[in-house]
Amino acid sequence: MKDYDVIIIGSGAGANLIGDVLEHNRTLALVDKGPAGGTCLNTG
Repeated sequence: MKDYDVIIIGSGAGANLIGDVLEHNRTLALVDKGPAGGTCLNTG
């Protein structure tokens, strides 16, 4: 089993963290069942 520093579930608003995590040289797993993007926080 792989170990990750950060696991993001869903590619909606949580995906905003990806850049910050990678800038700090941390390992990341993104888990999502559907198309990337999710529902708009303003109109969803």
